Amino acid sequence: MAIQSIGSTASLWNTISRKTEQQQDFKNLMAKVTDAANSSSTDKVQASTSSNGVTQSRTTIQEDILRYARADSQDAERLAHDMAYSRSDICYDLTESIKTNRMEDIKLASTGEKVGDDYKRQFYQNAAKIDAQRMQIYNTEKAKGTDPVIILSKMIDFTNTQSRDYLAATGWLA
Repeated sequence: MAIQSIGSTASLWNTISRKTEQQQDFKNLMAKVTDAANSSSTDKVQASTSSNGVTQSRTTIQEDILRYARADSQDAERLAHDMAYSRSDICYDLTESIKTNRMEDIKLASTGEKVGDDYKRQFYQNAAKIDAQRMQIYNTEKAKGTDPVIILSKMIDFTNTQSRDYLAATGWLA
């Protein structure tokens, strides 16, 4: 499945520039993310039914990212910053579009739903609001001197509270 954009995952990848061993660990982690995005695995995280508004619980990959961030405060800061300042994007499945050479065949990678201009317009209107809120979390917590791992955790948890449509469109849905 050909996929365009894995949301902030690609940005997270670009932030790692230190320690060969940690880089390899992170490459392995990102390979898991890519594999998860490309598969239709039945290992889905169950949606939370609690009253805290969570659409999904933290995934194993999200926990791995937090564990990686805990190992190095500078990497944690870069990860948090990049997550805060990365624009939400649609995670596309371009397989059919490439075969047919038709843009009308673009689909969501997570669900296979066709993506048209109206869908994109509505997504980006909603995503801009979500991105602004995530950036506000980052800036507010950073100004308080909050540990970068906690900031990253808060942004992950905030993202997990978004609608299933948003999570599916961005490839964030487990």
